[in-house]
Amino acid sequence: MEEFKAMWEKEGKKPEGAVKCLIIAALETVKEENPDGKKMWGMVLPEEEIDENGELGTTQTQQLALEEFSRQVEGTDFKGGIAASYLGGTPDNGYAYSYDNKIVVDTKQTKRGKTETKLFVRSGGKDNASPVLLTVNDDGFWKITEYSSLFTGVQHIETDDS
Repeated sequence: MEEFKAMWEKEGKKPEGAVKCLIIAALETVKEENPDGKKMWGMVLPEEEIDENGELGTTQTQQLALEEFSRQVEGTDFKGGIAASYLGGTPDNGYAYSYDNKIVVDTKQTKRGKTETKLFVRSGGKDNASPVLLTVNDDGFWKITEYSSLFTGVQHIETDDS
């Protein structure tokens, strides 16, 4: 958790970094089953989206996000392939990913402002970039306010059974 917090304090000051932290929080929660995973989500979401423990809340939307990120992509042997697709995962590499990879943003579609930004984030498993809306707080951290397109499906891995 301390390692993630240090990363958030550095990366959370940039919209791309905040999205990367959300993706890592999703992977830590659904793939690694890290008990601190939901607290990681709590760092990247606005206060109204987290519960009294500083964790991902229990609203229908938040639970849908968790459920969708938890889906297993056909052809993989782990949950979290959708999240992995933003950190280097593709159908061709079995949705292998690395936390060292950067989030890829479609700069032609992205709209940046001083207090609000809409990034279009590339996935290795989707044809189109996914929009993510962020707002900067008083401390200079970018909080993710809309991210439902991130957890939509990705291409499955072609196998002999497909």
